[in-house]
Amino acid sequence: MAATLQESGRIGLAIAVASQPLHLAWGRGSPAWDSTPESPPGNANALTDEIGRRLISDIGYAEPSPTGEIELPSGERYARVPGPTPYVHVRVTFDFADAEGETIRELGLTMGAQTAAGLPAGQRYFSPSQVTAPGRMYMIERVGFFVRSGAVRQFFEYILPF
Repeated sequence: MAATLQESGRIGLAIAVASQPLHLAWGRGSPAWDSTPESPPGNANALTDEIGRRLISDIGYAEPSPTGEIELPSGERYARVPGPTPYVHVRVTFDFADAEGETIRELGLTMGAQTAAGLPAGQRYFSPSQVTAPGRMYMIERVGFFVRSGAVRQFFEYILPF
């Protein structure tokens, strides 16, 4: 007989992930993906040619809601709630100067990364050389390439289901 993960166990997993440092990294990827889109592998530990990463400071809980303000590309909608729930909502906003002029082809959400000691207090964007332990890759998303403009504050949001 198989065991069944319970709702309280899913909530426990969500709490454990939400309590770790979460970063959204972006990378140059491969120019070959521009003409032939590829799905990321399920066992990658890093992005292809990471440019940098930003600490996610907007972390909360959500639940499915047909009128929720969080809309995913699939059309699913969620509402932010006090929680905890088995759905973690993360949102990250990059600064204007983060990776300005770089071509972005993939994004990756990491958990548990560590950054170098002695960096300025409050620093939230890190180059690969400032990351001493990359953490575990939760997900990778390959996107249609775009060039980062210093006139745009890029933001991304995800629902992490457990």
